[in-house]
Amino acid sequence: MLCSGIFGSILFTFCYMVLMQKYAGMMIKGTFIISIIFNLLYAAVCFLVSPIMGVMMILFALLYILCYFWWRSRIPFAEVMLSTVTSVTRKYPATIFVGFVGCFLASIWFTFISVTLVATISYLQHKIENDYVAYVVYIFLIFSFYYSSQVISNTVHVTISGVFATYYFRGVVDKNTKKIEVDVKNPTLQSFKRAITTSFGPICYGSLIIAIIRTLEYLARQMKEQASEDQNFVVAIIACCIECIISMIGDIIEYFNVYAFTEVAIYGKSYCEAAKDTWEICKAHGIEALINDNLIGNVLSIGALSVACMCTALTCAIGFLILGIEEVVIYVVFGIIAFLFGFAIFSVVAQVINSGVATTFVCICEDPDALHYTKPELWEKVKETFPSVVL
Repeated sequence: MLCSGIFGSILFTFCYMVLMQKYAGMMIKGTFIISIIFNLLYAAVCFLVSPIMGVMMILFALLYILCYFWWRSRIPFAEVMLSTVTSVTRKYPATIFVGFVGCFLASIWFTFISVTLVATISYLQHKIENDYVAYVVYIFLIFSFYYSSQVISNTVHVTISGVFATYYFRGVVDKNTKKIEVDVKNPTLQSFKRAITTSFGPICYGSLIIAIIRTLEYLARQMKEQASEDQNFVVAIIACCIECIISMIGDIIEYFNVYAFTEVAIYGKSYCEAAKDTWEICKAHGIEALINDNLIGNVLSIGALSVACMCTALTCAIGFLILGIEEVVIYVVFGIIAFLFGFAIFSVVAQVINSGVATTFVCICEDPDALHYTKPELWEKVKETFPSVVL
């Protein structure tokens, strides 16, 4: 049953990628409608528990409906982006391998930090009477976790972005095969080398900013929880507001960093220079980027959920029809494992596609002429669906 979950997650992820490449427009519209239906169903369930929560979910559903009508004109460009990026991902599967390596390293580091945190705090509490020393060490370990996680994640993003940038600038249509070929041997390896050498400084610098913000957010959350336990509701409310503000700032900067690190991957810029150029893109095409990311992100979110559910269904079906298992507990355990496998594997692919979308968008905004000369057919589609980029 476990093997069926792993095999199913790979198979269903591949099938979903094919659908995204071949029927990108239908997938964008279809998943948007599914999201609206999910919100309405969730609102109906919430009404049974809390009318206020039900009303809020109804408002979310209405907002989705309004967004669909507001963003309809942007769907053709998102369709071109999703189809193109998915085809490049299939052409260079090593990008997916890089994503899995990043997840593996992050998991190992998370386990190491967790064990270290528990062991260190336990040791300090028994050996050191000063609680402040233990608290400082505790905060340092939390900061180390956030910082290292950001460095790993951003290194993966820069590596993948480098591959898509190579395809954008160096990929030309072969006259014989009529396919787009790149004159760089193993572009994923070359991009990885740049990410861990010349681009590693900007990666570490940009990751440091997010790590500091997430650590401050964690401290605010701890203060809120402690105040709640002490029934100091005034401090709890203040801490909750601080946590919310820091969290929003962190989310904004983290989203901004995706495009800043994309600039680093494409041009090898310093982080500050990349941030300045990213801000210029935000001022010129920020709304288009947000809408495009939301449209494609919705397809990927529904995809992760769909693949996970199908893996669970396949695992349970094999257990019932082929293995003849009768114990309900076994279905529950292996069903959950299959769900997590499917969700995790598709999430890695989604990360690759998100990086590819960001990279292609930045390349189009920064140097649309390169696309015109190397891929005329794709250029015509972009010019038709995103005309403001050529003005």
